[in-house]
Amino acid sequence: MQAFYAKLGQRANMALAGLGSLSFVIYIFLGRLSVAGQSALIKETLNHFFAMLAGLFLLLVFAIISVKAANQNKRNARISLLIIAIGAVLFRGALVGQSPWLSNDIYRYLWDAQLVDQGVNPYSFPPAADELANWRDATIYPKVDHKHVHSVYPPFLQILFWTGRQASQTLGLQSFAGLKLIFVLVDLGLVLLLFRLLAQVNIDPRWAILYAWHPLPIIEIAGSGHTDGVGALTLVLTIAFLVQRRYALAAIFLALGFLVKFITVIFLPFLFVAAWKDLSFKKAWWIVALFALLAAGSYAPFAAAGEKLVSGLMVYSEKWRFNDGIFSLVFASIHRLLPDRLVAFLMIPADWEINAVTLATRRIDLALIIAKIIVGNFFMLIYFQFLWRELKSEALRHADSSWLAIVITILAAFLLLSPTLQPWYLLWILPLLCLKDAMPGFEYCKKMIFPLWLLSGTVFLSYWVLANYIQFGLWQEPQWVKWVEYGIPLVIWLRSSVL
Repeated sequence: MQAFYAKLGQRANMALAGLGSLSFVIYIFLGRLSVAGQSALIKETLNHFFAMLAGLFLLLVFAIISVKAANQNKRNARISLLIIAIGAVLFRGALVGQSPWLSNDIYRYLWDAQLVDQGVNPYSFPPAADELANWRDATIYPKVDHKHVHSVYPPFLQILFWTGRQASQTLGLQSFAGLKLIFVLVDLGLVLLLFRLLAQVNIDPRWAILYAWHPLPIIEIAGSGHTDGVGALTLVLTIAFLVQRRYALAAIFLALGFLVKFITVIFLPFLFVAAWKDLSFKKAWWIVALFALLAAGSYAPFAAAGEKLVSGLMVYSEKWRFNDGIFSLVFASIHRLLPDRLVAFLMIPADWEINAVTLATRRIDLALIIAKIIVGNFFMLIYFQFLWRELKSEALRHADSSWLAIVITILAAFLLLSPTLQPWYLLWILPLLCLKDAMPGFEYCKKMIFPLWLLSGTVFLSYWVLANYIQFGLWQEPQWVKWVEYGIPLVIWLRSSVL
């Protein structure tokens, strides 16, 4: 094995370039996949998708081996970084022009952008509202999902949506291409940032390949046009500025992350504690005020929508459930154990007729409520344990690797306990996994890194739900998918924890 690594090390860059070339060819073919006008062939399309995806991951594994075996001299390292950067650009470029088919979210982005462009508040009405009938077209509106739900996307994203629409019109691109291009440029910025951060903590920057060549950001951002890459960049910058004790900049980027997805607000108390211990109690409150000012100020132009600003989010949090891991086990147990009398007493008004259908639907609603309370409290237990540890610690911990371990652990807990885990949600945590070796002394967290990285690959199996949905309109998750998707990373984690 040592002889193999020695030979590979001498030709690592050549191997890396060859593997990148093969990956680029696969991405070109992947960019041609579509289900438009051929919904009956969705299973065949998915088979092709997963076959190409398996090939991409296999090539990525070989590329990682090449990086590991590569000679460490500066010239080879620069060439490797150049190959990785070129590959990252080419892979994403191959999918920018692809019509999204794994998700229709980008068409909702474009719908909101169209309303903003016409001076209409995107939070005031759902797409199906009669008030918006004049804006319905034959290209975007038919592909918008959840037409009766108000927009859930914060103002920072609304600005990006509008900018993407303008870019498409200015450059003569397809309606979605300008928006995809913006997200891809942000994603490539994150790749460059990882190069820099890894070098700053004395880790070989070539390990950014774990993100730069990973199919998840390439397919979900360049292919489907999801926004989470923007949030991932803001979160990485937040951590970087926290480590540098530049709290105002950390607050600004945390606020921008909040204006991509609200979950980032959970890190605000940690920012407050760090600023309080390093500066003063008063200055810490000014840091929080800066966050609040940016968040509230961004909503000011849309304030006329009133409670509708959050009505879409409320629908999402109450009803939506997909690809859940731990939550599905809790929900299934509660749903099975709930007695009919308790369901009728708690969930069915006295003037309602109690029948089998009513009991079944209300049992699901009650099981969801109880399951969310249980997993919510479990998450808060983990969360406050970390926050209390930061509060009682006398030493300043922000200057070491604790921030990275805190963010990874809390994010992982949130995602694994959530009732909904879309593949692109893992984009928030994936770039942080490249920094594994920057966490000396946090063995519990380091043991999570590889299983989480595996999950970012197995999560693609959740797309099997499209097989029946696109052809028959039936949204039903195959049970085997979750066992494979979560089971493989779980076994790896248990094995590393026990041994």
